[in-house]
Amino acid sequence: MDAHSQEVLLKKRLQGFLSEMLKMGTLKGFKHFATYMRGREEMVISIVNEPQTTHHTYVSESGGTGFSSPDRSGSLTSQNLPYDKRSLLISMRSQMTLSTAPKGVGLPPASPSDQEIQIGGEDSTLFLVAGYARYCCPYVWVRSNHERLIKLTGDSANDKDCPLKLKTTLHWKDSDYNVWDIVAELVKLCCYPAPINPYEIDFDYFDSLTLPEQVLATAAMSNFLQKVLVHVPDDKAYISKVFEEIQLLTKLHFTALQKVAKSGGIPVLNQHLQAATRRQHRTSGSSVSSRQRIPSSGEKYWGGQQAPARGYSYSQY
Repeated sequence: MDAHSQEVLLKKRLQGFLSEMLKMGTLKGFKHFATYMRGREEMVISIVNEPQTTHHTYVSESGGTGFSSPDRSGSLTSQNLPYDKRSLLISMRSQMTLSTAPKGVGLPPASPSDQEIQIGGEDSTLFLVAGYARYCCPYVWVRSNHERLIKLTGDSANDKDCPLKLKTTLHWKDSDYNVWDIVAELVKLCCYPAPINPYEIDFDYFDSLTLPEQVLATAAMSNFLQKVLVHVPDDKAYISKVFEEIQLLTKLHFTALQKVAKSGGIPVLNQHLQAATRRQHRTSGSSVSSRQRIPSSGEKYWGGQQAPARGYSYSQY
């Protein structure tokens, strides 16, 4: 495959990635992180530094992340905090190789980290997940609490805007990674102790919603988790936990839906049903009008002669 064809293919894949990122970025109800979209190409994610449920700690998986670290499994996890910048940041030399921008620019984000508004204070760390068209693949930058994650030395100002050396982003071009894989790796890197299930649900949030909101929010979250369940390999430690969360969410969804149906329904659903009823009435009216336009004598269909008084029957023969 030539360079042009590869670029076209990567940009097409990137569009699919951005579509999934938009869906994830508008979801609420995760226990260990919160997201919001900042334009079509950028998703800001705030990850808690310490999970609320510390009894669910991370279990090492086979394969690791490909980083060199003191951990025996070869996986860079939050127990290694703060990380050596050579193991977590893409060096400027590597950025020059990967970048298609003018020489000396590297792979900077759209805005420097010192302009980022911190959400959650020191209890969480901000990351920027972006799929810029000019890079043809997603990258992740740290937006706050750099010192907690990275041992910054020397030119720390430039280091703060270097993208992270994640397994999911480095191998995105030749692997089937999506936005949920990137977020799972970030939670594992940032939370200490790292939770088994990065997508653990905050059911208190869903309980605080009104019934119509609860129906819609649980449906959206269930749809997302089902995608995670289908696309993430079974050897990931958190997949069984995701399946359990889907079961609980589904039960909550249908319980809320039943209550809403008894209380008068969701306004949007009522409007849809009313529109469907109106269309059905119009269709029925058109059918009646069509039948009324057919001549009762049927002379048109019998060459101007009187139609038979009665139909034929086998008893005549």
